[in-house]
Amino acid sequence: MARLVILPLHGMGRIKPDYSAELESELSDRLGGLWNEVSFQPVQYAHVFQQPESELWESMMNAPDNRLSWHGLREFFLFSFADAACLERSAHKDPAVYLGVQAEIQRSLTAGFNACGGQADTPVVAIAHSLGGQVLSSYLWDAQVGQHIFQNPPPLNPSLAKFLKLESLMQLVTTGCNIPIFQAGLKVRQCFDKPNPHFLWDNFYDPDDVLGWPLRQLDLVGHSYDMVQDHPINVGNILTSWNPISHAEYWGDRDVLKPVVERIRNLLS
Repeated sequence: MARLVILPLHGMGRIKPDYSAELESELSDRLGGLWNEVSFQPVQYAHVFQQPESELWESMMNAPDNRLSWHGLREFFLFSFADAACLERSAHKDPAVYLGVQAEIQRSLTAGFNACGGQADTPVVAIAHSLGGQVLSSYLWDAQVGQHIFQNPPPLNPSLAKFLKLESLMQLVTTGCNIPIFQAGLKVRQCFDKPNPHFLWDNFYDPDDVLGWPLRQLDLVGHSYDMVQDHPINVGNILTSWNPISHAEYWGDRDVLKPVVERIRNLLS
């Protein structure tokens, strides 16, 4: 039976169903026999955004009077930054999309909870890329202050209810994290509280990745981001490591994988 849940969260844009396959393969190879004690539960929330985005894109492309150049670049911006904008607007104006994303996190957590024998204290390691860092940060905030999906939860097994609040989240790994893009214009920027005394947050960013940022300076007054350990690293290969394309290269990089595997081994020991 599994004893630990790994929770990957993808970034923005068009996401393939097997987006976490490389990460799963790399971790399983490095963990060896310990992989049998892991429940790997990727969160797939892209479909919440992609259907309306695809419909809008097709309608614009098919309108005979529209004149649009740089289709590839336009498509990238529409399917990437629309995710982020829609997530934030939905949280405050029309919560249907926001709640849909949170529900997908709960779906994956519930599967991991069941795979690990229904224990509320099962350790969780979350690995969130790009927009996934903001998604999970918002989820943790809501879990702690009782907003949105946690405000009126359906009847639950008490152990599952506790687990869904991620009180047993031991390790958060963010890669190419763009939380500063969401919070830079706010006068007060405050992070969620540590879910438990053993919680660690490691944030990996490539200096050449314009979508990846350090996080500790977000709250210089309240110091709520002091729990984050920022790690500037060089990810990718000779073609990608020196430019913004490095944003897609974190989950196959040994500078990310090595400490993640070490933390998982310690949690399972």
